Amino acid sequence: MVSQRLLGEKHLSLKLKHHGQPVDAIWFSHTEPLPAKVTLAFRLDADEWNGVRRVRFLVEGAQS
Repeated sequence: MVSQRLLGEKHLSLKLKHHGQPVDAIWFSHTEPLPAKVTLAFRLDADEWNGVRRVRFLVEGAQS
C-alpha cells in the first residue's frame, strides 16, 4: 500500500505496488482504511479519464 483516500465519502481509492510496479485501485462502496500490508482480491478494469486509458484494480475484498 502506497496511499489511500476516500472518493466522494463512498469509495476507497488506493495507490499500490504490484510486483514493484505502481498501480491504481478502487474499492467501490468501501470506506474503511486498509492496513499498510494487505492481500487483495481484485479484477482488472480498463479505466478511461480525460482521454487517457489505463489499467486499474477493482477491489472485491481484503485480508490482512
